[in-house]
Amino acid sequence: MIGRFVAALVVASVVALGGIGRGSATDESIARPGDSPSAKSGGRMITLSDFGAEDLAYLAIPATPPTLAIVLVPDAYGLDAFTKAEADRLAALGYLVAAVDIYNGKQTTDPGDLVNLIANLNAATVMKTIDGGIRLFHESPKFRVDHVVAMGWGAGATYVFQAARENKTLDGAITFYGPVESRDHVIGKFAAPLCAVYPEHDPATTHDDVLAFQQLMKEAGNDCEAWFIAAGSGWSNPNSKTYNPTEDKEAWKVALPFLIRIGAEPVKPKDSILDKAKAKIESIFK
Repeated sequence: MIGRFVAALVVASVVALGGIGRGSATDESIARPGDSPSAKSGGRMITLSDFGAEDLAYLAIPATPPTLAIVLVPDAYGLDAFTKAEADRLAALGYLVAAVDIYNGKQTTDPGDLVNLIANLNAATVMKTIDGGIRLFHESPKFRVDHVVAMGWGAGATYVFQAARENKTLDGAITFYGPVESRDHVIGKFAAPLCAVYPEHDPATTHDDVLAFQQLMKEAGNDCEAWFIAAGSGWSNPNSKTYNPTEDKEAWKVALPFLIRIGAEPVKPKDSILDKAKAKIESIFK
């Protein structure tokens, strides 16, 4: 189970490790994907059955050949219109996107139903679905790309966090109002760089939490950026009572540069036969 994790503060290319990142309008040209005038619905539903999962995903394809793909993991509302719109908007920016369905087709905005849906989520099944989305972009002859990033909100961010920690084929991860980890013995070495954006006044993720775990994350050698946004959890989704479009733009001014950075990095070399054998042996003893 994922506990309370706090990302170490590495504000990429701006300040050295140790400062608190705050989403800010440092570049007015960087805005929320929804601000793109070319964003429009044009995705389609696909199955991930060829890539180890039986769930569906909403696939949004950009007009130009992409070098980076994004696996979107929805919040508690499921694969709703908002999540599909974000996939379309990111595709309009040139990214190949698959928004995965973690609820097996179910959607709701009723608070009681949301609680039940979240309570009945099977972590292993959700991770299998996310892995299927990642495999789609690594193995599909039609949609293979150089880099794959996982991105999630709230409930979905919990699983994106886990993927960043465990999935060695992932190139990066972005979490919006996601989990925090307070157990130093589980911090460990993450498999992928992480960009985590938190509510500034959320009691579950305080500045003290961040400062306390900053040194632990640094010592673990993790590539991590943590930022605070002046809004409550749920700032991105119009279905949320704390929806804040102004601060949502600030969050994207953090996320988009991270995507650009990951997309500009050298392509990871493919594992050799020895690497694959080693990974197989390690998995046996996990």
